[in-house]
Amino acid sequence: MKRYLTLFPFTLAVFLFLFLSLSLTKGPLTDCGITVSKSYNQQVLGKNIGFFVIFKNNTTRSLDAIDYKVIYKNGFDEVKGTRSFTWQAGNFLGPKLPGESLKDGSTTWVDDANKIEVVIKRVHFTDGYTCK
Repeated sequence: MKRYLTLFPFTLAVFLFLFLSLSLTKGPLTDCGITVSKSYNQQVLGKNIGFFVIFKNNTTRSLDAIDYKVIYKNGFDEVKGTRSFTWQAGNFLGPKLPGESLKDGSTTWVDDANKIEVVIKRVHFTDGYTCK
């Protein structure tokens, strides 16, 4: 009986640790610590005419460049096209600090696509660290 009483607090502590660590995670993180918060696209007359995406910097570093790919799909999840894009900090838009969001978008003309999937390819930070 004593053995079960000593194992119970340990088991309870492990269970609580696992439960809290899983429940406090917000959305899927990439290896680089950048998430896609939201993405929008617009379809007019059977063509995807553009998209808008919001990235969130969940790291402790300042973000100054990101390469990503947009996969255009139809209602059956069939791929209708892909395009690669790059955002870089410049004269008017500086690096994104930890916790800040980055908004980017582009006009595109992809036939028969009514939704998008955004895939982050690589990220560069102001301290020189690059993550793929």
